[in-house]
Amino acid sequence: MGKTKKSDYIVLALICILALNIGNIVIKFFPSSNKMGGLTSVVMKVDDFLDRTKNMFFPIMEVLNLEPRVVDNEDNHQFNEVEENMEYDNSRDIILDRLDEYESLIIIKDSKGMDTVENIPEPLMINKININREKPYILIYHTHATESYELAKADNYRSSDKGINMVSIGKVLADVLGAGGHNVDHVDTFHDLPSYNQSYSRSLNTITRKKDGDDNLRILLDVHRDAYLETNPNMESIRAKSKIELNGKSAATFSLVVGPDSPNMEQVLNFAKYIKAVSDTLYPNLCNGIIIKPTGKYNQHLSDYSALLEVGYNFNSLEEANEGAKLVGKVLSIAINSIIEE
Repeated sequence: MGKTKKSDYIVLALICILALNIGNIVIKFFPSSNKMGGLTSVVMKVDDFLDRTKNMFFPIMEVLNLEPRVVDNEDNHQFNEVEENMEYDNSRDIILDRLDEYESLIIIKDSKGMDTVENIPEPLMINKININREKPYILIYHTHATESYELAKADNYRSSDKGINMVSIGKVLADVLGAGGHNVDHVDTFHDLPSYNQSYSRSLNTITRKKDGDDNLRILLDVHRDAYLETNPNMESIRAKSKIELNGKSAATFSLVVGPDSPNMEQVLNFAKYIKAVSDTLYPNLCNGIIIKPTGKYNQHLSDYSALLEVGYNFNSLEEANEGAKLVGKVLSIAINSIIEE
């Protein structure tokens, strides 16, 4: 046999990568009947193999620039207890369910949570922003878009159907914010497909591209849902705080997550506190609190007005999540209006 040219290896590598991608696409759209893990777990295994194969030919990929990617350490700080079929140890989480600085400012006239807009406190320790209302200034996106609710239990509470996963919740938020006069850009990209691996790096890419040269995109909302396994010993109390009754409807509750490793952590935390203060005024018990994780940035270093929202839990119904999202949208609309310099 004659001497193999370097170009032959490059061609062979590209053919292999193309074949793996085609196979990956087929698997993503091929229905699965697995009870736990289902479609996404199969796709994750294929994607992991694909990533390893690509890494073998990393110099080739770098030269051809086929898949530019921002390298970031956010993926070391994922908390994906349901997908991994294990319980995340939240004993190191710090949960703020009371806001001392807003305690005397929150006035609730109606315990049922009627819209008492005149009682909304002014934001504390938050710099007001100047924006052009004619252009998008709110970005809604989903680092873990396939997270879903009780309806998707058979597939490990995951779905690529945008009508029942976090994309649908983001749309509700965008619609409510839009009705409140806000200009919103809602990204429906699946950053967690084909796998959870590097989800935060993928969403970082999206935000970076969106913000490139656009100083108007100031408010970043990463919309998730929380999750617990049925085997959790505190499941009864968790279920008790998973929804509220309002105007004859059940609405999923929400929480906010803050990563401690961002250089602007205090500003992000102050923004989260104000969102909770507005929520506590309008809809008591709708916000379960602010969760400060032991590590992580969650891309919140990109703006002082970043918020990671967890709307409902994996065991909530989609209807409850939608109702909760409507209330969260109203809370955000008022909170954001309060920090905009007119």
